[in-house]
Amino acid sequence: MSGLAIHPTAVVSPKAQLASDVQIGPYAVVEGPCEIGPGVEIGPHAVIHPFVRLGAGVRVGPHAVLGGAPQDLSYQGQETWLEVGPRTVLREGVVLHRSTREDRPTRIGSDCYLMGYVHVGHDAQVGCGVVLTQSVGVAGHVEIGDHAVVGGLAGIHQFVRIGTRAMVGALAKVTRDVLPFSLVEGSPARHYRLNTVGLRRAGIAGERYRALEQAFRALRQGHSLENLPETEEIKALKAFLAAPSKRHLSGFVQVERAE
Repeated sequence: MSGLAIHPTAVVSPKAQLASDVQIGPYAVVEGPCEIGPGVEIGPHAVIHPFVRLGAGVRVGPHAVLGGAPQDLSYQGQETWLEVGPRTVLREGVVLHRSTREDRPTRIGSDCYLMGYVHVGHDAQVGCGVVLTQSVGVAGHVEIGDHAVVGGLAGIHQFVRIGTRAMVGALAKVTRDVLPFSLVEGSPARHYRLNTVGLRRAGIAGERYRALEQAFRALRQGHSLENLPETEEIKALKAFLAAPSKRHLSGFVQVERAE
């Protein structure tokens, strides 16, 4: 289809800024002000509240609710925003809240895939290429790095940081930070090993992979990352560890050595 197409049963505010080829399905509600980019598809019964920006090619599934006021008792009704990057897919029942801060929106990056009934709370910052699988709950102020994957029904505590290309196992209870390039599971979640599958898919192999193995082993044993090769991944790992943290680092599963 081409050109603007609004189903007769949809309700669209005159304050909504719509690109010329937006598709809006039956019984959807688009309030304003908001900014809906080129090629956006909004499914049946979806609700777009005011102060939402959707980038080009975003797909909004049925019954998704985007841009509701933050669930934070300190919020006093100020104008705050939700931004969703280009080509991101938001499946059925996804709920995303605006931020509490006027200077920084809740943000979902480009090329993300949020499966059914995912919730992302106020002030969260989700990177690009992130996958949040079925019914994941992301609390307020959480930061998730690029290309991270969070398994179904996992819960992420407020202010937790999840590093780039990390993998969070299904049903995990994540109350502390998750290292980039790692795999965490359990309740509470603990670091098990590197995210081997994700790293292989990203082409991180050879010396780069071996450097990460050394780094993970050193951190599990409580050692520093000095004297490791300065690969891009090691630099990213050091930067993550040096950044401020309110939740500190998740623990490690200790490997028992055979006698």
